[in-house]
This record gives sequence, C-alpha cells and structure tokens, in this order.
Amino acid sequence: MAITTTDIVTEYGAYYIDAGQNKKRILTMLSQGREIVNFATPVKTDDTIFRLANATFKSLVQPFQKAFTQKGGATITPKEIRQFRFKIDDEFMPDELYATWLGFLTSPNVNRKDWPFVKWLIEEYYKKQIDQDMELKEYFKGEYSAPTPGVAGADGTGMDGVYKLLKDGVDGGTINPVNIGDLDKDTIFDQVESFTDEISEVYQSIKMNVFMSRKWYKKYMQDKRAQGFYQKTSDKEIDAGIDFTPLDVVPLASMVGTDVIFCTPKPNFIHVSPATLTKNNFKLEEAKRSVAVMGDWSEGLGFGIDEIVWTNIQKTGSASGSE
Repeated sequence: MAITTTDIVTEYGAYYIDAGQNKKRILTMLSQGREIVNFATPVKTDDTIFRLANATFKSLVQPFQKAFTQKGGATITPKEIRQFRFKIDDEFMPDELYATWLGFLTSPNVNRKDWPFVKWLIEEYYKKQIDQDMELKEYFKGEYSAPTPGVAGADGTGMDGVYKLLKDGVDGGTINPVNIGDLDKDTIFDQVESFTDEISEVYQSIKMNVFMSRKWYKKYMQDKRAQGFYQKTSDKEIDAGIDFTPLDVVPLASMVGTDVIFCTPKPNFIHVSPATLTKNNFKLEEAKRSVAVMGDWSEGLGFGIDEIVWTNIQKTGSASGSE
C-alpha cells in the first residue's frame, strides 16, 4: 500500500509542527458494516465443509385392513456448506508521514509496527474495509475463482455468495423460483404480495424475512403508502410487514444494484465460521523500514434445505423474471 500524502504536504508543508492536531481531525467517510450475516443462523465449526443431511418422508396413513400392507419410506440426501478462506496482505512504509502534518502518528521511541499510525490504520481502515468488502462484494455477489499464483485475487472472487447459490439452486431445480415479472416501482407492493402467495402454505405461518435491496425496499414502502396501507408505528419505526402474514420486508446493503428477492426461514440460512472468527486478528511484521499487515480467516453462507428457499430469480433461459 502506498501512503499518499502529496496534497497534505502541498497544503501544510513538508514538516511537522505540533499544532494540537490529533486523530479526531482525520475524517473518513462512512463504511458499510457486515449486515446479511446478522440474519443468518451462526454455526461454529472447524470443518472446511460443513456437512448436513436432508431427510424427506413418504406418507404413512392408509385405511385399515387386517393384512400387513407396508407403506412409507424415508430418503436422506447429503447437503454441504463450504467455508472459504480469505486473507489480507498489505505492506507500507510509515516513515512517509514523518515530516508532514501527520507526524503526530509517528513515534521514534518504539518500533514502527507499534506507531500510533499503525494502530489507527487497523481500526479505521483494515477492520472497516474488511467488513465492507465482505458485505458488498462477497456475501451476496461473490463467485469463487481460484487465485492465480503470485497475483492478488480480484474483488468478489473469494466465495460463492447468496446470488450464486440462489441461481444454481433454481437452475438445478432445488430452489423455488417465483415469477412476478420485472420489479416495477408502481406495482412492487402487489408483486411482493404475489411472491409470498407462492410460498408453501405450511411455511406461510412461519416468521420469515423477504430480502431485497434498499432501493426496492424504499419503492415497496412508497407503493404501500400510495395504496393507503402505509403505517408508521412510532416516530422511529415503520411497519414493513406484509399484510396477513408474519413476513417482513428487509433491505440488505449486500443486494445493492440487484432486482433479486429471496426468502427462507432463519434457521435454514446458515453462516458457517470457525469456533473463533479471526478476521480482526492481524499479524504485524516489521522488516527494515516497512510494516506488513496480514490476516486470514474462513467463513461461508448457505442454505440447509434448498426446497424451503423462494426467490424471484428465474431459471436460465426463462422468458421473464428478475435477476
């Protein structure tokens, strides 16, 4: 990582003067924290592949007769949720701050890896950027691609995200596609109700979230208001529930830019990670005048039973439907 201080030097000079400046004067834009995993059921395991089994049963009941007439059966099939390994590797020379306005973040009395700048960078950059990268690029939109040896991996290639899982499930005939047409801001309220009508009736009494992007969540609420069904329950809360159901519409930052809707019971939406998630444990190494920051961890998202997942994604080659 290059530390670019050109504009600081141009504006404030190539020297350090203690004018009371501190970390509070270094302002950063808001970053997106991890969100989608909060709606999943956490499973802690050190297994690289979290193995499940799906059991389906045949009916048993039949009219009585004296003879024994066997009826019934169980089918048990394997189901796996994969953990993907992630890492960060970065290196920089903090001495570039020494003779600048940012010099208060240096310290000649300790090793460079212990400078205040390094601690500030970990809190304000590494931790927050990891969360944002995972939420916006990996959890929903990610598609795993094996890295090229010696080359840093591209954004969004660290794991198979929820979109790929939904798409593969629909194409494979295991996840339920609901065709409500392309989302429209003037009809999305009715489209969402139509979507929930197609959920299996045995699951329509189960509290679930209907996930979509923040854009479409807002359009849903605006259309609900336009039809006279909008209700504000307090000064801070609005009713995002779907009428006559225990379902709620929930926006996710990870789905930004998509027209996708999906729904499944929370116990079926699983976030797998090791017993100790180490995404915020960093290893610092100092070599000559450079500081290297490294970290690695594993995690994955998946569905326990595909057959109780519903989405408006349509099978590849379908004439209509949003993706």
